[in-house]
Amino acid sequence: MGSTCSKTNAKTTTTADVVVTTNDSIANTFNDNNSCLLAVQFENVKSIRVLKYQSAIDEWTIIHEIPVKGLYRTAIVKHYMLFHDWQDGVRVCCYDTTTRAIRTLKPLKADQPYWSCYCAAEYQERLYLIGAETHDNSKVYAWDPEKDVLTEAPKLIIGRTRTTALKHDGYLYVAGGMISNDGNERDTNSVERYNPRRNCWERCAPMLQARAVAGLASAGRFIFVVGGDCAATPTNMVERYDTHTNKWTQLSAMHIPKIFPGTIFFNNRLMVCGNSSD
Repeated sequence: MGSTCSKTNAKTTTTADVVVTTNDSIANTFNDNNSCLLAVQFENVKSIRVLKYQSAIDEWTIIHEIPVKGLYRTAIVKHYMLFHDWQDGVRVCCYDTTTRAIRTLKPLKADQPYWSCYCAAEYQERLYLIGAETHDNSKVYAWDPEKDVLTEAPKLIIGRTRTTALKHDGYLYVAGGMISNDGNERDTNSVERYNPRRNCWERCAPMLQARAVAGLASAGRFIFVVGGDCAATPTNMVERYDTHTNKWTQLSAMHIPKIFPGTIFFNNRLMVCGNSSD
């Protein structure tokens, strides 16, 4: 059952455990109500396509084609699709799915034009940016796409980069990533959650395996952590966190190690797609 930190190297390829595509790059979007499953395709860095999975016919259908160049990460806040550059936070595109209008937004933070290895997650109808600043990666920012306003949120207990975040049952969870001690970076198994009632972060039980850039998904009382980068090596390890008992359990491992996979719980199945890497 499961695996330890995987040392299996695999050729870089775009694959999916459930659906195999020929897209140049796939990034997931989170959909809490499970009403539909969306994927985002960056077509030869020329345009962005949004696809919807039609489960009745087991096919993907293009529902939006957005003439914006670049390779971004994707988030959904309210009825907006946000495309933000993971390595350069000054580039943000906002696409309104109701009017199909495109806006180029202000830089996320003008006096810090280069943000590296940060995490972005939708929470309370805003986009939370975690581990963004190089000089203090415990800082957290909350961004309102309608007002195009960035405000500071409470700091993390443990600063980190290359982490992953997910909202679940009213909380915002942050799992793993990389921390720096005396200039040396290492993976962490630290987990914490933001409690809006107390307006602070709370420690949770640590994961069984330290890892960065893993995939996160939630279902019922559970949060799943999938793959990631473990000591600079892709891992296929899967863990499940019980939010009621504050305990982690190791589950069956994936066939292919994956870094930062698109992960979602849909139709009673944990679905994972993304790249494996050398």
